[in-house]
Amino acid sequence: MRARYSNYPIGNLLLNVINQSGLDPKAFFEELKFTNFSKAIERLDGWLDHGEGNVLLLERLQSSRFAIETNLLKQVMAENDAMLQRERDVVVKVEEDKARKAFQPHLDVIPELSRPTQITPFCLTGGNRRFSTQLPDDISSWPQHDQLAYLRRVVPENFAKHQGRTFFMGKIVGYLYYPRFDSEPIQLTITGDLETQSEPLSYGISYFRFR
Repeated sequence: MRARYSNYPIGNLLLNVINQSGLDPKAFFEELKFTNFSKAIERLDGWLDHGEGNVLLLERLQSSRFAIETNLLKQVMAENDAMLQRERDVVVKVEEDKARKAFQPHLDVIPELSRPTQITPFCLTGGNRRFSTQLPDDISSWPQHDQLAYLRRVVPENFAKHQGRTFFMGKIVGYLYYPRFDSEPIQLTITGDLETQSEPLSYGISYFRFR
């Protein structure tokens, strides 16, 4: 087995157990009743490289004479989970920063149906994104009446362009106006007026929005 290391607490603990066992890696995994050495190494590498992996390795380890003391294992797993959460938080922040930077004010259609009648063709044709309309970058800074006047013009244009229908999700029954990245969308009718119904019709937007 090649030299291995890990940036994760659980990975380092597992490597230490193997090193302290007095056995070579193959014999160690044989004692844990792994008959396929390559598969056992794959399970180990999951924990070493990603800080999480197949629990079978831990279960067999804890049932063997090499079992890790329970409180120590709990402590290490808690440290490991905290490290994984920090990594996830970084990924989420990076993705949010990308989305924020790429954001443009836009209109999304509200379809009649809550899910596509044919999912595969719907996905292949870009979902409901193909019916969206990009808006001026600075529209959110306009006076409200200017925004609404502009929307009353572009919404009917969008509706007419697509003949009032989506692909695989029925008729266009309204629009959602996204002026800013952090703001909630504003619901509009098919004429571009503010929607006054109490129940939003935005359920269809979340289904494969592809944005």
